[in-house]
Amino acid sequence: MIKKRNLDPSLVQWIMSQTGLGPGVGEVFYVAPAASATSQYKTQLESMGVNVVHALPSTAETYMTAYRNDVMLVAPGAYAETAEIAWDKANSHIIGLAGPHQGSDYSEFGVSIYSVTTDVAEVVDCTGHHSQFHNVNFTNAGNNAACLAAFNLDTYNCVFKGCAFHGVMTAGQDDVVAAAALYIDQAGFYPYFEDCQIGQNEWDAREGANSGVLRYVSGGSAGAPSNGVFRRCRFLSRSDTATVAMVAVPSVDFIGRAWLFDNCFFHNLSTTQTNLNQAFYVNTSSSDNIPSVNLHHCMASGIDEWQAGDVDAVVADMPIVGIGGGLGRAPTGTTGN
Repeated sequence: MIKKRNLDPSLVQWIMSQTGLGPGVGEVFYVAPAASATSQYKTQLESMGVNVVHALPSTAETYMTAYRNDVMLVAPGAYAETAEIAWDKANSHIIGLAGPHQGSDYSEFGVSIYSVTTDVAEVVDCTGHHSQFHNVNFTNAGNNAACLAAFNLDTYNCVFKGCAFHGVMTAGQDDVVAAAALYIDQAGFYPYFEDCQIGQNEWDAREGANSGVLRYVSGGSAGAPSNGVFRRCRFLSRSDTATVAMVAVPSVDFIGRAWLFDNCFFHNLSTTQTNLNQAFYVNTSSSDNIPSVNLHHCMASGIDEWQAGDVDAVVADMPIVGIGGGLGRAPTGTTGN
């Protein structure tokens, strides 16, 4: 760490421009892999006068202080975590230094925080409100039914830009209905996701009926999480099981009002050319049925319908293409010349 007063002004300015925090930036913490033939970031940081370079994000997080706008800068590398990271400090932020990272396997170059440990339910459990996450790949590839998600958002007003969330990747996870890439928990109010990837289409085929790469997991006494935004995000899946979904809402009481999916892309890859029945599985057996999911300029491919229940919990504004607005269709028409 370098105390903020000793930071190069250009670095402070860059952090402010990435996060919008203005002059309220707190202390800065650094994470980098050990020096090797493919990584010299730790050596580079030390040559710049950084006296502490942490080997894992979980270690650096323990030194951060809530309500101070501390920032963790993570150099390119694949960081294997063996226990859940409890991101429980409000106004604490992380920026990956490999640019926007929206894909690739967890072991490849970029900034990847992952776990293959079989008893890690969630790689990150976020309860620190007003936190930001930029340019990081979060992955849960534990080969066990207990490995449920890469990230659990259980607090309000968090921001995610250029991040990826990967889960349901192994034989131990692929048929678990509760397994997903990203969880939105009961306190996940007002999150903002921009240019992110949720799910992946390269590992094991998902099989759990009514499961999703995004899953809303709980309601609470304060009501269900509301008013979230997914903007220009990709939702990816690999499955040959028609009853699998992309977004799962096991109870309509788990999702609140006015979730906006703006210019998002939903895609399921099937090696047997099996379309999913629906993108959004919403269980409406409970009392409420309000327009919770609002689709604006979205597209889906490898999927038959946005939602098969034809309920008001999912509404859309896209022009009709084929059998539904925004659903991909082969362009077989001619120019007419």
